[in-house]
Amino acid sequence: MSINQEPNLSKQSTIYSYTLVKRVYHSLYKTILYFAILAIAVLYKFDSSSWLPLLASYPLLLMFHTLLVRTYFQFTIGMAMRGWSYRFGIFWSGFIPDGHASVRLVSRIQLHLFWIGLSIILLLYPWIPEKWLIYLAIFHLWMLMPRLWILFRFRPYNKSGLVKITEKETSCYTQ
Repeated sequence: MSINQEPNLSKQSTIYSYTLVKRVYHSLYKTILYFAILAIAVLYKFDSSSWLPLLASYPLLLMFHTLLVRTYFQFTIGMAMRGWSYRFGIFWSGFIPDGHASVRLVSRIQLHLFWIGLSIILLLYPWIPEKWLIYLAIFHLWMLMPRLWILFRFRPYNKSGLVKITEKETSCYTQ
């Protein structure tokens, strides 16, 4: 039994037709630069008498970012985070889309993380020691700046673009 096809349809058409428009590789050079910036920032304000703020800041921020993303999904979209999972990576750690996700949505979430996180860190200024404040700010900026830079490069495709994040690259597709 054969399927009747219309003669004017291409045999290569598919339901989903995405075109790759921009790709940002997570190269070794960028990874080394990324960790060198962190090392310089941490060593600039390093105090060998107090290791706890240095060791605890990154895990605390990961938990805080997780809470913020889950809250964002709950209150704005009003549903569970289908298609998003918790992953660790060099430039992208935390809740990340498993497949293709809207550039607009991913950008909005990352910008909310950036501004809300920075605001809360600054609001804690009177109540937490200076070392904690510095390390939280350093790790917060270090985690989000590469993401925002990548998403800034995808800005022309904000309306119809889809982003796909893998270990080796972040790609932008459009329909």
